[in-house]
Amino acid sequence: MAAGLLPGGAPPPAGFEPWCLTLRGEQAWRHEVAGGAAALDLWRQLRDRHPRTGLWPILLGDDAQVVDQLTWRLEMLARSTPGIPELEDAPDVAELFDGWMAKVAHDGYLDDVPRHLAKLEADAGAIRERMAARPDEAAVRAVSGPAVTIALVPAVAGWEVPALLAWSGAEREEIDGPQHLAVLHLWSELHGAELVAMGLERLELLVERPPEDARSAFELAVQHYTYCPELMDNLVPALGALAATLFGRHWLFDWR
Repeated sequence: MAAGLLPGGAPPPAGFEPWCLTLRGEQAWRHEVAGGAAALDLWRQLRDRHPRTGLWPILLGDDAQVVDQLTWRLEMLARSTPGIPELEDAPDVAELFDGWMAKVAHDGYLDDVPRHLAKLEADAGAIRERMAARPDEAAVRAVSGPAVTIALVPAVAGWEVPALLAWSGAEREEIDGPQHLAVLHLWSELHGAELVAMGLERLELLVERPPEDARSAFELAVQHYTYCPELMDNLVPALGALAATLFGRHWLFDWR
């Protein structure tokens, strides 16, 4: 394959330049584009081409440290721990949630579930309507800068990308690439949740099928909380409030 060309010899989309090699040893690409709605529109266009190109778009925001850290880690880890597991070899997702649940059981956020659930059931209709009216570009934080980086990563789907790029944002909670792969694949299958953006310690998903009722949203919120306990410090004060956000198309995880 000629340098600077995609597998099969096709040129990359206009403006994209070679960036780094994933842990599979495949070329990823990057491009700096205008932020805001235009960046998200480009993400959607490239996402629609993924079945043909095999390249998953991921917004990396306006912080150069994100690109620098990923580049450094990939160069280091590609030598010592190349590759990522196939889906069938990834950790069992039910076992992951059970283990994480045990770690947060003492935090108190799972107390008084009936009261929080009852309130969410009473408010669910109005919350769903309000969340549905929110434009995606107003929710996705990675497009907020005047200029942002967007990358193209050879991947089966977005759920592979944190593992392929050796993303370290949740290492403080001892969550690694294969575990992200297992969890993000589950939510992709159940809710059509697609990874749209990555920051130093943040993942953002756009969701085709959010939960439709309060109980489903609450059960999902428990998963989100055990996966990313910092949500209670960074986003919401209670599990019911977290569940309310999950009626929307934008799901946020922040391990800061």
